[in-house]
Amino acid sequence: MMRVFLVDDEIAIRENLRNSFPWEKEGFQLVGEAPDGEMALPMIRDLGTDILLTDIRMPFMDGIRLCEEVQRTMPWVERIILSGYDDFSYAQRAMSLGVREYLLKPVTPRELAQALDRVRQRIEERRQDRERLSALSRRADTGNQFLRDKLLASLFTDEGDPADDDALLQEMRALGVNLAARCYTVIDISFDAEGEQRASCRAALNAMAEMSRGGVFVCGAPHGARALVLGDNEADTEERAYSFADSVMHLPELIPQKHMILAIGETVDDFHRIRRSMKSARHIRHVQTAAGVKGRRIAGVNELPGEARPLSEADLSPLYERLQYASEDDVEAIMTGYTASMEPSLALGYLRVAALLAARRMIHETGRSTREVLGDADISEALRTEGEAGFHLLAELLRRAIRCRSSSGSAGSGTVALARSFLGSHFSDPNLMLQDVADAVHMSQSHFSALFSQETGLTFTRYLTALRIGKAKELLTATQLRSSQIAAEVGYNDAHYFSYLFKKNTGLTPSEFRRSGPEENRPEPKDS
Repeated sequence: MMRVFLVDDEIAIRENLRNSFPWEKEGFQLVGEAPDGEMALPMIRDLGTDILLTDIRMPFMDGIRLCEEVQRTMPWVERIILSGYDDFSYAQRAMSLGVREYLLKPVTPRELAQALDRVRQRIEERRQDRERLSALSRRADTGNQFLRDKLLASLFTDEGDPADDDALLQEMRALGVNLAARCYTVIDISFDAEGEQRASCRAALNAMAEMSRGGVFVCGAPHGARALVLGDNEADTEERAYSFADSVMHLPELIPQKHMILAIGETVDDFHRIRRSMKSARHIRHVQTAAGVKGRRIAGVNELPGEARPLSEADLSPLYERLQYASEDDVEAIMTGYTASMEPSLALGYLRVAALLAARRMIHETGRSTREVLGDADISEALRTEGEAGFHLLAELLRRAIRCRSSSGSAGSGTVALARSFLGSHFSDPNLMLQDVADAVHMSQSHFSALFSQETGLTFTRYLTALRIGKAKELLTATQLRSSQIAAEVGYNDAHYFSYLFKKNTGLTPSEFRRSGPEENRPEPKDS
């Protein structure tokens, strides 16, 4: 069943398309929706989208820019443009991006069904082409493709002569391949597939490289494949390399590969130094393998082997996230900010639970017990003491947990630690995007995205959504704020979209969640 993602800033249009079109009957699944391109972009990848259905005129990132980004990072995703403006210039721009379906609003179910069917046919034809390419590559022992692969593979030998490399450049140019660029990076791709499955994986990698329009070239290797990435400068080359690697992780043909390493070598500024990049990429792969790294992983020259314990979305607590990288001096200010939007009569009671859970989690990460560090008597006193004194006792328990964490050396560090700390403080910003966090930790967007998902076990979008939904649950339990107010508090300008996401993640609407809470803790609902 083809997976469709819908983007339109008008809630009425999204609701109409969501509810009036017979998605499953027509063989499609509407996997998600968003009110603008910036919010949609990471979700499209996370949800394994096959078809993007998008409006053109939207705030933040319009449909044309969204299609550009999808073409650059997920070229296998087919796009259908929706527009209320009969403007041929939009159609021309869309067509230049490879968009073949352009529908004018209002769209009838029949028109949409016909467009979706045409797109589905193209997707199926493309998949069949890959299968045919795979079959041909297994039989090919002569011809341009075979020669191109052999010539490219010769760049990845341990030794080479600059004169031979210059001749290789000329030969590749004669075959229609221009390898001239300012910078280069090699990606060493290792996977376990054998036989026909390996041929299918390589064919998919070649098809992916062809979509880069001369930015990436792939050839086979004994352990899988290698890719040569071309760029205009160091930053551009790194961005392309991580973007390609991340896209490879989501290729349908390679998703079944349970053990796969994409090792990205150093960036070099001379064609004759490509072997240096190859050697560094190969070294990274060997280090990852020797360290016993399992699963699917992207690793670069500045990354150490090993994997952090994956988080589950249920593990995330906004208070814990705020405290995770805080010092003892920060505790009371963080606690005050945490309860700022709660009803005063409920704030301390809820803070007791959240603070003890956060303290327990920090202590358990060190291998020690909560009782050993905090003591039963002090926990009991903090739980029964009211008012400001109770607030300060809770703060002292949290300071002890932070001291325990610091003394054990278990506090988070590095890029992902900084990113999680940044998210814990900024998740309520409705304009917060992946690029903002990447900028905050001084890393390219694609590089950060790959690193973050590997270290946390969650994609950026799911992590941010989990933080926001977690805080929304707290506010629904501990305050009398309306759902629309809570949506704004946790970073959603569109209350309808917040309700949609909340139900998708919890199985309940915000009102149902509030009513399902314990009677003694539940405020009088105001969500009429």
